[in-house]
Amino acid sequence: MPLTPTHIPRGKQYIFTAVAFLLITVVNMLIEKWLGYQAIALVYLLAVVVAALFIDRGPIIFATVLTAVWWNFYFAPPRFAFNITDGYDRMMLVTYFAVTLTVGHLTTHLRARRLAEQQREEHSSALYRLTRELAQAADMDEIFCRSIEEIRKFFRADVALLLPAQQPPHALMPYTASLWSPKEKEMPMATKVFEQNEPAGRGTKDFTDAEGLYWPLCADGAPIGVVALRFKRAALTPRQQALFEDFIPQITLILQRQRLREAELNNKFLAESERLGRTLLNSVSHELRTPVAAITSATSSLRSSGTLSTAQQNLTTEIESASIRLNRVIQSLLSAARLKSGQLRPKLELYDVSDLIHVTLGNVSAMTASHPMQTHIETDLPLIKADFVLMEQTVANLVVNAATHTPPETPIEISAHAANGEVVLEVADRGPGVPPDQLDRIFDLFHRAPDAKPGGTGLGLAIVKGFIEVQGGRVSAANRPGGGAVFSIYLPATEMPVLSEETL
Repeated sequence: MPLTPTHIPRGKQYIFTAVAFLLITVVNMLIEKWLGYQAIALVYLLAVVVAALFIDRGPIIFATVLTAVWWNFYFAPPRFAFNITDGYDRMMLVTYFAVTLTVGHLTTHLRARRLAEQQREEHSSALYRLTRELAQAADMDEIFCRSIEEIRKFFRADVALLLPAQQPPHALMPYTASLWSPKEKEMPMATKVFEQNEPAGRGTKDFTDAEGLYWPLCADGAPIGVVALRFKRAALTPRQQALFEDFIPQITLILQRQRLREAELNNKFLAESERLGRTLLNSVSHELRTPVAAITSATSSLRSSGTLSTAQQNLTTEIESASIRLNRVIQSLLSAARLKSGQLRPKLELYDVSDLIHVTLGNVSAMTASHPMQTHIETDLPLIKADFVLMEQTVANLVVNAATHTPPETPIEISAHAANGEVVLEVADRGPGVPPDQLDRIFDLFHRAPDAKPGGTGLGLAIVKGFIEVQGGRVSAANRPGGGAVFSIYLPATEMPVLSEETL
């Protein structure tokens, strides 16, 4: 490959021109007696044209002036004078200048075009190799490692990848595969680059005295780290910086694709996990109903078979109580499975809230015997349009939940009133309340507070939320002033239907 201005520094090009002129001049002095002084001009012309393949426009002009002046001074008559008397020689001198300058300009232009094409090809090849290497990475860690290695090879610099730490205060830390670690005094600058998404450091307009160049690395529009380069010699040339600026988007693109791939895999795993969970809920709950029914039937038969001793009566009572609790757990599992599968279709009819509360308290009296019940129901309360079975299970879950998590003999208050076109049904207690950081998650499926009593499944409140929402209502939880928790159900109020005289 011929030398180009990129290969030979400009100062050395002038030295090369001067040395070549001396050698050609010596040769011309030796062959002048055979060729004549006019042919010597052609030899100089050939030398300048050949030199134009190696040197830049400035040295070419220097070589043209040098050879023309020397030919005029030494070879053209009269010698050792700058006065050309022959018209033919004058025309040759003018033509010599025109030809050498034109040829020099054209060769320089062609060489510059070839160099630009070569640089574009190298640029494209570098991006292709980077993309190919990163596309073969299996995970984020491998992408980071390969990015560091490719940047090191192309730019001959020590590379550090700074990522935010997992633990607070989330300061930038060098990735394990980094080739160097920035000094402590430059970390605030790296943090600024990360936060403002603007490069800084060596070769930029900010922090030019820094040891390295710091460039932000983003994915999905958000910064994820900083690429830091420490150069062993000079900073990046304009061509290298243009290539580096194209490297960063390619790395970002691969990171975004990897994130999408991991998110897709996580979604598939979650969907499969939910499907398996629903299958298990359905299978387990249905399989348990038969033995529980058999236990309940056997207990009833045992009571009616004859007189039982005190120990037998106590055991029978305990079996019945355990069967009731287990039956409620199975019912909760079935309800959760119906909610998750979207198969729950409520049968909405008009009901009186007072009737709902009294029926519910009668059904859970055995499980709330140690807690006094206090009801506060507003008179002339509007009707609600709801599914009575779902509402009975909803209120029962709230009452049993209050009885389970509050000390014995503490009252449980059930109230109902109308407000803002809604019927509000509240179940309140005087227990320990709900931890403030758990209020947003208390209605999640299988969620249990850290200090919850053992034995629960985390289904009751999730079923409450699902049943109320499927009926067009909403539910909330809060802590009461003075201690305790209150769970509120909001359902749209319905006007009393007008009965015709024929109906009456």
